[in-house]
Amino acid sequence: MEELIKEAEKKLPISYESAEDYEKKKDFMLDFVNTEMSKRKDSVQLIGGNSLQMMFDNHRNHINFMINVFKFSLFELLIKIVPWVYRSYHNHGFSYDYFLVELGTWKRAIKKFLNESSATEIIKTYDWLIEKLEIMVELSKNQETFTIKLEDEWRDKKNQFLSYILEGDFEKALKFTKKIVKKYEDIENFYLKIIQPALYDVGNLWETGKISVAEEHLATSIVGRVMANIYILFPKTKKSKLKAIVASSPNEYHELGGRIVADFLEMDGWDVSYLGANVPEQELIKIVKKTKPKLIALSVTMPFNLEKAEKIIKSLKNMESYIPKIMVGGIAFNIMPDLYKTVGADFWAKDAKEAVEIARKIKNL
Repeated sequence: MEELIKEAEKKLPISYESAEDYEKKKDFMLDFVNTEMSKRKDSVQLIGGNSLQMMFDNHRNHINFMINVFKFSLFELLIKIVPWVYRSYHNHGFSYDYFLVELGTWKRAIKKFLNESSATEIIKTYDWLIEKLEIMVELSKNQETFTIKLEDEWRDKKNQFLSYILEGDFEKALKFTKKIVKKYEDIENFYLKIIQPALYDVGNLWETGKISVAEEHLATSIVGRVMANIYILFPKTKKSKLKAIVASSPNEYHELGGRIVADFLEMDGWDVSYLGANVPEQELIKIVKKTKPKLIALSVTMPFNLEKAEKIIKSLKNMESYIPKIMVGGIAFNIMPDLYKTVGADFWAKDAKEAVEIARKIKNL
């Protein structure tokens, strides 16, 4: 993988103008690829009998991700994400041949809609991905799933909790939780040693095709309900005058990571406003101007939302009256720790515990 990254970073970077052209024409190219792929006689075989919508979702994610790769030259992230994509979709029935056909169709779309100069530059990346397809497929087969190492006692507890949320049994999950969380101080261990690793396991089970999207969503929703129920059982710590806002970036619908950070900050004494998923840029700006927080924590789970995060951070930094400190977190930043600098953030935290440690330093700035 390291050799692939070096090769890609050397051969594939493109100009800002070509990246802009690619982004401007994305809707035309997306419609073209969807139409061409869906009318193929072998489309059902290529996507393993899955719905066309699943294929369309992949195409939309692809072009949004590639916009980020081209604009920020994130070829290391490209090499690390592509094998994961191949493995996830193949485990859900997509043929490996699908990716070859899809990449070829994107090439045709690029030639059709981009100007000649931009097309020439960008097609190099698609040619390279086609050339490296077999290598990427092999990497996808050998790629390890991400898990959090736990002591035996906590691993057993996490597995018990995981079984309840996979069964969709909220009552059992909550009853089990109340046995673990008996006092306010227990919440941190419960979040870090049960909820977080259980959510990673749920993601891994979907990725390997062992549970459906609906089952993944059900398990995640139960976790959210459990968190809401246990948190109201205990008196809150005395809040300081320091305010923090926690939100997910625009188009980001994964919110539990941000919610855990919000709870951790509140337990540490911050006055926290948790805004949830998919927060529009202008709405975030309005509430920042109104409340003047010391800290904004922005959650970005999906790599194709990096550009939207960068845009909203730039807007926050350009405010004339008040500029808060901005911390980011999420899977993309865990893959590339220096990525927070690219999107203009001040800090990056790998998890909620580290977010609190950074927040404590911010208090003194």
